[in-house]
Amino acid sequence: MRNSKITVLTECSIMVALAFTLSCAKLYEMPLGGSVTVASMLPIMLISVKYGPVIGLGTGFVYSLTQLAQALVEGNVFPYCETGATLALCIIFDYVVPFTVIGLSGALLKTKLIKSREISFYVGMGACVLFRFLCHFVTGVAIWGQWAPEGMGKYLYSFAYNGSFLGVDLAICFAVAVIMMRKAEIRKLVGIN
Repeated sequence: MRNSKITVLTECSIMVALAFTLSCAKLYEMPLGGSVTVASMLPIMLISVKYGPVIGLGTGFVYSLTQLAQALVEGNVFPYCETGATLALCIIFDYVVPFTVIGLSGALLKTKLIKSREISFYVGMGACVLFRFLCHFVTGVAIWGQWAPEGMGKYLYSFAYNGSFLGVDLAICFAVAVIMMRKAEIRKLVGIN
């Protein structure tokens, strides 16, 4: 039993490290935060598929802390938060909740709503990124909407801004996942048979 817990902890740690490393490989970075990465969400999604939503959420939470730390080190986001309330909103809805929820990507596999485990995984990926988008949309309207171009409302600005990088990031994750799932060894490793 102890060895299995150590194995799970080790795998989760490795996947958080991989996700963080991939998040540093930015293909494009948005001016007010957010970026297109090399499938940085996928390692957390795979942990969720393999071990379920509880361990997935825990792993996603640790990943959210690495993203928050990265933002603090880069120092390009928090100076725009003018009050304690906007800072708290930014920390919660731009970092903690949206990156934690990635760990729910495998939750549909347990429900058997969709017969194919692989399709359940892809739907879960899309649902989690949609929830992540909604979190960023909230801060986009509440905090970042003041930088909307003239004539563009803050709702449309937040939708377009956050959708532009998250849509591409999700497409990259889908593409890499589809390629990975072609290998029987990987499918077996993550529990999609």
